Amino acid sequence: MISSYKHIYVGIGTVALLVGGAVLVRYLTRSKTKRVTRTVDFSVFDSKDIIGSGRCIDRSLLKRLQLLEKRTGYPVLKNINSAVRSHFWNKKVGGVSNSAHLITKCKAVDIHAPTQTIRNLLVVQAYNLGFTRIGVGKTFVHLDVDMSKAQYVAWGYPSGTSPEINPFV
Repeated sequence: MISSYKHIYVGIGTVALLVGGAVLVRYLTRSKTKRVTRTVDFSVFDSKDIIGSGRCIDRSLLKRLQLLEKRTGYPVLKNINSAVRSHFWNKKVGGVSNSAHLITKCKAVDIHAPTQTIRNLLVVQAYNLGFTRIGVGKTFVHLDVDMSKAQYVAWGYPSGTSPEINPFV
């Protein structure tokens, strides 16, 4: 008698696995999205003159920064020197007129990196994560995801100097 219902049991088992798998995938996808927005203090990205402006930070940049933090063990999000900038603030700090930091773009960050070891670690891992625009200063690393600008480039500060490390050569 049981063998005559075998195809029914197989069908029910298959449906249960498919439904369970779909529920699990949805749960995992949802929880990752919530975790990104719930645990991030967007004020670290604010322009110094406009509270709340950091909420526009590019989400693909944010995800890469979180991965960079995880890979390096360096508290990247706690060491943001500059991210989103108003036009006024960008001019005040000497930023270029079409800066990826501008509120209209929100695609760049400068990460405080006080030692050469930390800067080199950040640059190498940023390169491994697919960053294609990297600036290296004496105390910071600039990363951006602005696709409207030249790609696979590294530069030093002040502008025009060679970076102490260039992963693209």
